[in-house]
Amino acid sequence: TLGRRVGALARRRSAEGYMAEAQRDGDGWMLVEHHCPVCEAAQACTGLCRTELDLFRATLGPDVEVERTQHLLSGDTRCAYRVTERPPRERR
Repeated sequence: TLGRRVGALARRRSAEGYMAEAQRDGDGWMLVEHHCPVCEAAQACTGLCRTELDLFRATLGPDVEVERTQHLLSGDTRCAYRVTERPPRERR
């Protein structure tokens, strides 16, 4: 299920130091990272964050949409991603 995939990704990210969690959010899920162990590097190279988002999309699969809703580098207190299932006709 989508919840299991997001939960597994959150556990992996927590093991990497991101203090991540998966939260149910209406018809989807939120992947919330409360800490960024690469924040200084990301400030110098914003491509890291873009690559992270691409990695989440690839990891969770073509049947989901992943959208960053909060971003530390934009002044938010955490990074958060909304994950929802795509309708079958929109899947890549």
